[in-house]
Amino acid sequence: MKIYRLFLIVVFFLIIGCDELNKTRQNQLIARVDNNYLYMSDIDQLKLKFSSASDSIIKIQNYINTWAKNHLFYDKSLLNINVENKNLLDKLVDQYRLDLYNNNYKASIIKAQIDTLITQNQLVEYYTDNNSIFRLKEPLYKYRFIKFHKNNVDRNEITNRFIRYSNMDKVFLDSLSFQFSNSFLNDSIWFTKKTLIQNANFLSSKDLLSIKKSQIFKLEQSNQVYLFKSEDYLPKNEIAPLSFVENTIRNIVFSQRKLEFIKKFDQEIINDAIQNKKFEIYQ
Repeated sequence: MKIYRLFLIVVFFLIIGCDELNKTRQNQLIARVDNNYLYMSDIDQLKLKFSSASDSIIKIQNYINTWAKNHLFYDKSLLNINVENKNLLDKLVDQYRLDLYNNNYKASIIKAQIDTLITQNQLVEYYTDNNSIFRLKEPLYKYRFIKFHKNNVDRNEITNRFIRYSNMDKVFLDSLSFQFSNSFLNDSIWFTKKTLIQNANFLSSKDLLSIKKSQIFKLEQSNQVYLFKSEDYLPKNEIAPLSFVENTIRNIVFSQRKLEFIKKFDQEIINDAIQNKKFEIYQ
């Protein structure tokens, strides 16, 4: 029991010692420019990442030099700038300080109080009322494709099931996915022409121009077979489907809600200050 107590005492003093060492390190003075001081704690707050000991020396030295130059230039500017420019800069600094604090405060209020939940009904309502602004600037496609070796023993089965594509066919193709060199079988999502070209680069420019709804392409290149099915197609200038612009609408609705909240909040701040005699306008 005595040994155990002695062990606890030793551990306690070791912890205290480590804490004191850490405080000493944090308060260690690194550099000075007149009455401006740089401490180790300032360096630690930067959370710099080092690849080696020499890298740490270089990065810390660069930071110290930059810190010193900033203060030295500031001191020189105070001595050499004319009064008119100094007053103008002081006003800009004051305004910037106000903006930083005010924006940070408003952001915290918005995060705490504004309702971020936007229902599907609200999305549909906005889309219905404003769908003319969602005209497509490029075509959209729903598609699926697979790529597999032309000597695949299940080639005919794969082709037939890919074309028919019932629920059982989907399960079957999914079970053989390890045999495919490449595949994309989620044909319920809309994609732009740019994304289509990136994903299905085996299609020629002529193929792309001819794509319409419910169209199948079967291509053979070298020892590979490509099966491509266009499930749906929307040309340029058509109204974009809701599923494609849903995130955009969500952001628009939230931004409108945010602007309305800020406008109301700003007015409440003014009204409250007037009521409490904190804000007065003199004739």
